[in-house]
Amino acid sequence: MSILNIDFMDDIVEACHYFWKAGWGEFHAGNISYLLSDEELSKLKDYTEVLTTVEVDFDTQGLEGKSFLITRSGACFRTMKKRYEEDLGIIQFHKGSYDILWGLRNGEGRPTSELPAHVLCHRARLSDDISNKIVMHCHPTYINAMTMIHDLDEDEFTKTLWKMNSECCLVFPEGLSVLPWMVCGEGEIGPATAKKMEKKRVVIWPFHGIFSSGSSIDDAIGLIETLDKNAQVYVSVKSNLINSMSDENVQELKKHFNL
Repeated sequence: MSILNIDFMDDIVEACHYFWKAGWGEFHAGNISYLLSDEELSKLKDYTEVLTTVEVDFDTQGLEGKSFLITRSGACFRTMKKRYEEDLGIIQFHKGSYDILWGLRNGEGRPTSELPAHVLCHRARLSDDISNKIVMHCHPTYINAMTMIHDLDEDEFTKTLWKMNSECCLVFPEGLSVLPWMVCGEGEIGPATAKKMEKKRVVIWPFHGIFSSGSSIDDAIGLIETLDKNAQVYVSVKSNLINSMSDENVQELKKHFNL
């Protein structure tokens, strides 16, 4: 029986393919990590074994014993359906290391270079929302474009998107975070992103992409869809923008929906 017969495994592969179809995961861009519950991990017991152990140089406190389904460094979302055993992997953390339990080229590959950002964001989100399951990174076209023509102050960025459509403050009432430009991959950007995710489900990396989190795959994707659609509206009309919701209108929505 294929591992894709297990529902959440198939859902991750389909999500990766959707990212490519949406234009958010070109070539090797984008990565996903999914926190496996003990029940979900038990469903995978016939497929998993310790293939190799990898030491890490970031703080694993609070991650020990947690297992993740994660994309491989260099994976391509476009071909994920054909290469899922190479481009996905299951890892389990210990103090200062993780075991590869399945996939990732039979343990010879490595998770995304943004692994620290992913797992540190999971840890941060769980401190705010114990139901958090997924962290997604991708390159939404219009969010990237918006970072090139809008003030990068996160309060102003949030306010502009809230004014584009009433749905925005319903989908992300807590607002979003924006980092200054930083080198992507391993390094300072991981802890910086996780710090922002202590309070927000979305962190924007200017001129690069977005980190989104949620309690389900649909929740995290829906958040990106909402952001990118309304960033598209902003980018499309910016040079001729005359009308949008006012600050007072946004406050009315806040009061009406008890946000």
